[in-house]
Amino acid sequence: MSLWEQWRSWIGRQHTLLRELILMLLAMLVVGIYFLEHFSARLEEEREVQLQALAEQTAMRAAEALASEDSISINLIGRETVALPPVAGIRFQNPAEVQVGLAGVSESTLRVSVPVALPDGELAGSLTLLGEDSLVPRQQIEAGFVLAVLCVLLLRLAFTVVRERLLPPEVQEPVPEPSPGFVAAPAVLPDPVVPEPLGPQGLEQEQPLPDPDSITAQLRISIVNFESIRQRFAQDALEEVLAEYQQMLQRAAAVYGGQVSAPVGQQAGVVFTQAASSQAGFAALCTGLLFLRVVRLLAPLRKEKGRVTLEFKALMSTDRDENEAWSLCVAGVPGRLHVPEAQLSSTELDVKALYQPEKAQVVVAGDHRVRLQPVEQLAHRYQTLLRTQAETLVSEVGGSAGPSR
Repeated sequence: MSLWEQWRSWIGRQHTLLRELILMLLAMLVVGIYFLEHFSARLEEEREVQLQALAEQTAMRAAEALASEDSISINLIGRETVALPPVAGIRFQNPAEVQVGLAGVSESTLRVSVPVALPDGELAGSLTLLGEDSLVPRQQIEAGFVLAVLCVLLLRLAFTVVRERLLPPEVQEPVPEPSPGFVAAPAVLPDPVVPEPLGPQGLEQEQPLPDPDSITAQLRISIVNFESIRQRFAQDALEEVLAEYQQMLQRAAAVYGGQVSAPVGQQAGVVFTQAASSQAGFAALCTGLLFLRVVRLLAPLRKEKGRVTLEFKALMSTDRDENEAWSLCVAGVPGRLHVPEAQLSSTELDVKALYQPEKAQVVVAGDHRVRLQPVEQLAHRYQTLLRTQAETLVSEVGGSAGPSR
């Protein structure tokens, strides 16, 4: 997988982070625009106050020269005044409003006019100061603000990347208190199914399979090296082992409202009929992870009792093609649950499951290729519920499993 594909896959899973960055950007833009406008208004007011004071001071200096029409003194006073930072230009007029002196620029949006009077009160003319209306100070602040915004967003992004690299997935979210007994399916499922404990008679009862058109997701379970195992054991002994694992699969499926469509050892499958494919896909994903976890927890207990232990592969798919789903399941990695990579985003599982895109494998299904993504576990709030469910199933099926990791 190329670097761009890895980044695109990672960005596709970070919906929460992207929403947070967008909200941060909008908030900083609103605050920044407000303070920039406030700064511009204050800057203009400050410039106008400074020009007013300089204009009154210059008018007192230029009164005698303006009254005697001494152009040399007027121009000298004008050049000295224009040299001051707040001033961009100066203009002198006599009482007849005829311009008699000019220095600096002739036009500006910021200007202040004051009368020029002699000590006895006689009007000698008027003086107009043109202020510096450059936007350089505002542009410098805008550039600094943009740089600060980019730094804040990049720091937030870098924090997320470093946290995912350094911290284990299970410490990224608060740990909820698990409830005893069977735990209902996660809250994202609108109609969670809380099954009654199944007894031996309940497991033998068969229910009619749902209409194929109503199936929105399926879970397939295959046994690793099943043909070799079939040749090593007698049929009666093998059927007894398969029945025990069939019981585990039925219990796991009942937790999430699934129905076993084919038994273990005969292209096992569980179907789900939730209306939304995202709900059905998540239920199938949880069922598969729950079953694989129960199998792993029971493996040492079965070995202690001298019983046969089996290893499984699992696949979750929202497609209805059973043959293709089974071939993809067989092509997976032992002990892992796989999902076609394209269905992770279409069923919104990319924000609920933890996986590593670089571990995806490409398999051939008919005339096309499919990228299978192994899902290791769920986000922590779901994984905690899954752990509690697995320990409950283990205690009912084969005894206490002890603390699980």
